Amino acid sequence: MNALELFRTGRDYIEIAAILGMSEPSVESEIHRLRSAERGDTAQQDHAGAEIRRFPHRIRPGTPVNFAGGQRRQV
Repeated sequence: MNALELFRTGRDYIEIAAILGMSEPSVESEIHRLRSAERGDTAQQDHAGAEIRRFPHRIRPGTPVNFAGGQRRQV
């Protein structure tokens, strides 16, 4: 049985974690992943290997910015 099947029998995350030998957070994420896969939601899988880039490029000192803190577009 997988985590989702055990969850549907009425067991909670702690019991499932003990049965499967996994941590509670990993059981919770596994159940969420399996439920998303059933619904056909593949957005997490599509972006699973995507690189997180908070700062895509460096802004040089003295570059004018707008009041919201974003860099102006160079035309």
